[in-house]
Amino acid sequence: MSLVGFDDVPFATGLTPPLTTVRVPYGELGRSVVRLALEREERAAGDDHVVLSTRLVIRQSVRRLE
Repeated sequence: MSLVGFDDVPFATGLTPPLTTVRVPYGELGRSVVRLALEREERAAGDDHVVLSTRLVIRQSVRRLE
């Protein structure tokens, strides 16, 4: 069995086994939101779609399929 969490909260590494998780770039997300809000009048309507990358942090709570 494998288990994956989301948000990479600090206690994920302290669990037994350490939890594999998806890390969200909250700092980049916040900067993007502020930038979009400040530039809203300069952009065409509906042109505020942003895609940010998440990162899978593999720890010991998952195993390879055999």
